This record gives sequence, structure tokens and C-alpha cells, in this order.
Amino acid sequence: MVNEIPQGTNGVRTAMRTPRDSSTNDGNDDIEMQHLLDQQGNHTGGKVALVKAGAKKPEGFFQRHMMSLDERLNVKMLMRVWKPRLESVVRLMLVATFLDDSLHTAISFSEHTNQVGKDGCLNRLATTSPELVAILSTVALGIGLVAQSLGSFCLLALLQPDYATKALIGWTIAQPVLYGQLSNAEFVAESLSLVGGLLTLRAHLVPEQATYVTSARVQLLGRLLLPAMHLYYAGLFLFSALALDETTSLATYVSSLSMFVVRVVALVALAIGSAFVAAGLRSRLVASLLALVNIGCVFRQHPFFRFVRFENGKWEYDEDMSMPRIALPTDISPDDFYLRQVYDLHRYYFFLGLSTSGALLLLAQFGPGKIAVHKDEVLLPVAARAQD
Repeated sequence: MVNEIPQGTNGVRTAMRTPRDSSTNDGNDDIEMQHLLDQQGNHTGGKVALVKAGAKKPEGFFQRHMMSLDERLNVKMLMRVWKPRLESVVRLMLVATFLDDSLHTAISFSEHTNQVGKDGCLNRLATTSPELVAILSTVALGIGLVAQSLGSFCLLALLQPDYATKALIGWTIAQPVLYGQLSNAEFVAESLSLVGGLLTLRAHLVPEQATYVTSARVQLLGRLLLPAMHLYYAGLFLFSALALDETTSLATYVSSLSMFVVRVVALVALAIGSAFVAAGLRSRLVASLLALVNIGCVFRQHPFFRFVRFENGKWEYDEDMSMPRIALPTDISPDDFYLRQVYDLHRYYFFLGLSTSGALLLLAQFGPGKIAVHKDEVLLPVAARAQD
């Protein structure tokens, strides 16, 4: 049924259809649309391209190839299966240094108490009050042992993450003070990066303990502390690049110049990467790259598993081990260390570097937070589409 309306000023008659006629016409339109799609599928070999309204084409070489990979793999299913496992691996990397240090402290507890009492922050009282120093060092190391072991296991099992992160952060800050390593810039820088990773994990696991603004600030503080280790290495590259020796040999000059270029490139890369992480600008991708580079450096500088072998019923240590950077009292030189002690230092720095890499991977996993240049940054475009 069609109801005619009087003719308008433009001389065109308009008609208003009843709901019954409209539904019938919509059904006919659906049939015609399906017919057109079938014809298009026949012309394109059975493939019909469905484009969402307002969708943009992938921009950039990396994104185009990742989207192409997404078409061949079921990334959504892979993320659903592997994401919990990857989160567990990253948490294990973060607490690796605490697990190793607590085990080593429990095995050689008396040696550590002597180290804290004689070479650490209590060395001034060692001559006047040795009994008090022994008690204080025993209590401090006992608290640290409990904090490291229980805190690590609680984070791995996701039990009481609030108290676990507080305990591990407290011990990470207290350890350089107890062992008298505040002048050891490398150790302090890696400890700060480790604190940044713990703050990042705390902001993710304990959101109900604080307000929205406080959680965002905790993430910001953690992100600012994460690149401390790489800023330290950037400073090392700067000093080594400026320290060029004069020579009259052309070969030595070319070799020195090439090393200068390499150090300058490394310096610029570390400085830019640290700035990106701190500002939250492409921080997830940059943190992933820095974590991979850091893991490679750790395996190169502190491969403790290559420095020991079991022969004739006992452990033998490699005599060519280099001495890691540590702060020593004036009356002690690196030659005074036994091979086992040098090996223990390499092992400790290996797991410390592994934990700082895990801290960077936490940023890549959880994102930079709300106080960042890129608040909703996605690590991979393929991952973002898989979650839709």
C-alpha cells in the first residue's frame, strides 16, 4: 500500500511505504547483495574481501609483514596458549637473582656475615665491638634471606604480591649498603633497574591496593628506573671513546678509530633507547630490544658455567677468569681473591643481568602505563588484531 503525499515545490512526488513493504524490499536487497557477492567471488577465485568501514591499510614495512604473517597463523590461539607461560618465564627471570643469592647465602652464611661485618657498612665497628657486629650482620642477612626466598616464591605463585614486592624492593635497596658497594656504579645501576622492574610488576599485580593515579605513578617511577643500567654503560662508552691514545702506527690508528666509531654508535643507541623507555615512546619495542641485547652481553661477560668443571672428584675453576667490577677496600686487591670467589661473583652478576632483562621484558609485556607518550602502545600489530 502506497500513500501519496501532495506534490512539493520541486514537482516530484514522494511516496511513503508501509512497514510491510519496507521489510519485503529489504529482503529483496539482501538477496541482490548476496547475488553480487557470489558473482564477485567467482571472478576473484572464490575469495571475497571484506573491508571494515574506516579501516586503514597497514603502514610500514614491519607492519605489512606482520599482518601477512597473521593471515597464515592463528595468532589468537597462540597468544591464548603461550601468554600465561611467557608471563611465568618473565617472572622467573625477574626473581632469578634473588633465588640464586638466597641459596648461596644459605650455603655460606658465615662467609657472608664476615663479609658484611668486615668489608661492609659495619667495618668501622668491627675492631671496637666485634660481638655487636656479628649479631647485627647475622640479623640483617637472616632478614634478607627470608625476604629473598619467600618473596621470590610468592611472586612465582602469585601469592601476596603486595608484601612480596615490598620485601624484594627493600632488600634490593639495602644490599649495596650492607655489602659496602655504594661506590660500585655498575652494581648500583643494575639494582636500580631491578627496582624499576619490581615496581612495574607491582603496579600490574596490586592495582586494588592503590588508586588509579597512584598506580600510574608507580608505573612511571618504574619506567624511569629501568634504563639506569644502560645509562651506566652509555657512560662507559663515552669515557672509553674519549680516551684515545696517541700513536704513530697507521694500523693502530685505524684500529683505534674504528673502535671509537663503534663506541660512539653504541653510546648513541643506548642513550636514545633509554630516553624512549623513560618517556614511554615506543617503549615496549625498545625494551624488548634492550632486553635481548642485555641477555647477549650477560652470556658474553659472565658465563659462569664455562668457568667450572668437575675433575678427580672435585670442582676445578678456570684460572683465566677475569675479575668483575666491584668496590674493594683500600687494603684488598683483586689478587687476594680465590678462584671460587671470582666464580661466585661471575655467577651473581649473571643472574643479576638476567633479572634486569626480565625487568625490561615486564615493560614490554604490560606496557608503559597511562603517564606516557604512547599510552596504548601495542608491541606487535598482529597481537593487537588477535585480541579484537
